[in-house]
Amino acid sequence: MNWKSCLTFVVSFLVFKLSHLTEFETTVPSETQLAILGQHIVLDCSFPVDKQWDRTRCQIEWKLDKVVVHSFYYGQDHLNDQNSRYVNRTSLYHSDIQKGNASLRLEHATLGDEGNYTCTVHTEMGPKRTSVSLKLAAYYAEPRLKFSTSACGVELLLTTEGYPRPSVQWLTVSGEDVGDDTVTHLSQDTQGLYTVSSTVSLQGAVNKTLTFVLKNEALGQEIRRNITLLSGISTRFLFLRIPSGVYSLLTGQLRALSDSCIKDRGSHFSSRSYLKANCPG
Repeated sequence: MNWKSCLTFVVSFLVFKLSHLTEFETTVPSETQLAILGQHIVLDCSFPVDKQWDRTRCQIEWKLDKVVVHSFYYGQDHLNDQNSRYVNRTSLYHSDIQKGNASLRLEHATLGDEGNYTCTVHTEMGPKRTSVSLKLAAYYAEPRLKFSTSACGVELLLTTEGYPRPSVQWLTVSGEDVGDDTVTHLSQDTQGLYTVSSTVSLQGAVNKTLTFVLKNEALGQEIRRNITLLSGISTRFLFLRIPSGVYSLLTGQLRALSDSCIKDRGSHFSSRSYLKANCPG
């Protein structure tokens, strides 16, 4: 082989290698991934392979920022450096790695799992890193209703838990925001879940229907509960939750009572409440 033929061969080989290098990319979803609290989530990651590809010469590593989530090399998992938060919660699809699947399955998602994950794949063509973001969400539970009375009127309190921070409104029948008569408090427990406590105060004798609206935008969840208050019917107080999601509260004549009974007829109302009215007739 003369020097021209040799040079042509070298150039052709380099072009071939460079073309393969440029083709090697890891691919992850461009949009933020959403996991439901307590459920599993699969973070997709893929890379190109050919017929000669050997998974025993491939390394796959997942990290959350600088925290090691999962490592795979020499054809098997190596979890000595795995962060303790992820022990027994991560896995790869070993049978599909040969097909270019480096996806991570994460079990029992917690709020601490939120963040930017990096999928790194090392092959003979070098390492490639790509990041994907993970957010967590939890559906808000059926709101629990409590109420109290005073000489001034009635105060309603609805409480529920979920994640992330929701929007809360109290609306009139015409759809107007009650606004000034409401107070909503949000607090977080040790796990990060929000507890929402929303209060509306109604002055004097009342005959009206209010609508409590909570929206969890992350999950597209909307809770709407109608609460109807009717005065002047009896001296007893009745709480009623019917299947259509309507709360009814018959406030009676608001005269002094003790241990007035709240009848629980709602399958989702878990706690029994007691009312002492202090409003003379």
